Amino acid sequence: MLDKRFQTLIVVSETLSFTATARKLFITQPAVSQQIYSLEDELNLKLVDSTNHKISLTNEGKKLAAYCKQVEIEGGRIIDILQQTDNSNPFKMGCTLSLSSILLPKFIHHLAGKSKVLTTKINNTEHILQDIRDGKVDFGLIEGNFNKDEFDSIFIQNENFICVANPHLRISKYIIEELFSQNIFVREPGSGSREIFEHWLGTQNHQISDFQHIVEIASPNVIIQLLKQSPGISFIYESLVKTELENGQLKKLDLKGLSIEHPIHLVFSKNSYFTDTYQQLVSSVLHQ
Repeated sequence: MLDKRFQTLIVVSETLSFTATARKLFITQPAVSQQIYSLEDELNLKLVDSTNHKISLTNEGKKLAAYCKQVEIEGGRIIDILQQTDNSNPFKMGCTLSLSSILLPKFIHHLAGKSKVLTTKINNTEHILQDIRDGKVDFGLIEGNFNKDEFDSIFIQNENFICVANPHLRISKYIIEELFSQNIFVREPGSGSREIFEHWLGTQNHQISDFQHIVEIASPNVIIQLLKQSPGISFIYESLVKTELENGQLKKLDLKGLSIEHPIHLVFSKNSYFTDTYQQLVSSVLHQ
């Protein structure tokens, strides 16, 4: 396990307060200060700045705290694995809502027989990435963008991102401007598909606020049901609505300028000890 000074640095990076860190670690504030200053002296690095009684980490401090947190998380996981008497590998995985019906079943089917304990968390991209940082999940299946300096990833597949509508919707021109008067069902801020849509709108010199009737919904399945029952449009992965498109419950709108094939990744902490495990997992799932 890490020296207690490194553990203190991790908490300081989370609280940005020596007082709050002391309360969280059940030690005195002077003890927190002494540990941080001792660490700075030993490493010959400035880790923490204090200005007007406000604490901030230097770039070196942020990098070291992030590294220490990863060591703590992965060290704990290795111990958990070693303590398993049946040689099983416990997994905690995250998955975005959009991918929960596309990819998650494949991974669960593969891991169910190899892991005594399999935990899944379904949320938007922003939350899944934070769960990886906090060690609440080991890896995440996401379609949104992520910081490649902070996370490593393994490519899984590409997904077509399309505009879909209620089959009774009629428009004169297949351009985005024709849709501004329609009901648009979109995911909440922080979701990968919302980010993809907003980025594409930006390339067309538009933004979501250009639509007159905006409904934010956290579930892609609810969006699909609403589209089938009432006039409106949405932007979604084609594989999510494959059945509805085939049976005519929804229709695809081939909008001018909309041609998006977005990569899906398995994302995990940078330089993870378990990189080979994740690579083998993806290879096995894709070839099962």
